[in-house]
Amino acid sequence: MSDTIALGSVAPHSPSKRHPHPGELMPKVAWPAFGVTVGALVAFVVAALGVIGGWLPAWAAIAINSAVVYLMFLPVHEAAHRTLCRSPWVNAVVGRLAWIFIVPHFAWSCLRYAHQEHHRHTNDHGNDPDYFATGNPFWQLVFRGPLADVYYAAWYLRKLPQRFRKSWQRPFAELAETTVLLPVTVAVVVAAVITGHFWTLAVVVLIPQRIGLFFIIWWFDWLPHHGLEESQRENRYRASRNRVGLEWLMTPLWLAQNYHLVHHLHPGLPIHLLPRIWRRNETGYLEHEPALSTVFGRELTVDEYRQLQHDR
Repeated sequence: MSDTIALGSVAPHSPSKRHPHPGELMPKVAWPAFGVTVGALVAFVVAALGVIGGWLPAWAAIAINSAVVYLMFLPVHEAAHRTLCRSPWVNAVVGRLAWIFIVPHFAWSCLRYAHQEHHRHTNDHGNDPDYFATGNPFWQLVFRGPLADVYYAAWYLRKLPQRFRKSWQRPFAELAETTVLLPVTVAVVVAAVITGHFWTLAVVVLIPQRIGLFFIIWWFDWLPHHGLEESQRENRYRASRNRVGLEWLMTPLWLAQNYHLVHHLHPGLPIHLLPRIWRRNETGYLEHEPALSTVFGRELTVDEYRQLQHDR
């Protein structure tokens, strides 16, 4: 199965109730994601110049660039689904450039493959690459989140051939990309140490990357999936959840991932369309008894959800 098909499809589901059509088409360009990308890039440049020029304190630069890392995951994620733009090369270029701000030593193409497998095997302990976070309590996430790249790398390495095996399981170009990026990243860090600029690099890049990774894993993985036992193949309506409430605040703050269930139902559409898709098809989705909770984590039945919406 090609990556395109895998990222644009969903696993089968047994109920006889019809799966609602999203009622949306892939736009030529996901302009909200592009806007976030440009805004994050400008913020990064300002923070970097502020640290280098000495007029921005380290704590402020770390806070700004941690937000930049978090925001850059939106174009990375959209590009991984080829929903940033209809042009494949634009997705590939922008996805790679944005990914540099998050994990520069691990190829975007490897991340794309891992995310594809997450969609295909959500909540499957043996195959879901995100299970290192979603299958464990929050106190462990505090330590696992900032080291997400290590867990993804370990998962990815397990997908490579065993010793003496004749064929690779992943494309050579994908492996070559990481083979180049890893030593380049190490060389940059070593150069910063030798030239006495390591603290600047740490404040502008290294520390924000770890903080941003924690929030990415927490908000995009743990909150939508933790505590759900059914896999994507068993029941796609209960492998991911929507979090209900304070949409006026949480939708922009969470980059619409409070509608994460809708994303797993329709992964071939941009994130900014998720709230509209849910509102259009809410009745049809509720017939499948989807996983729902309040924004603070209290699980909701469909009847409780309907009552909550009625009381608003």
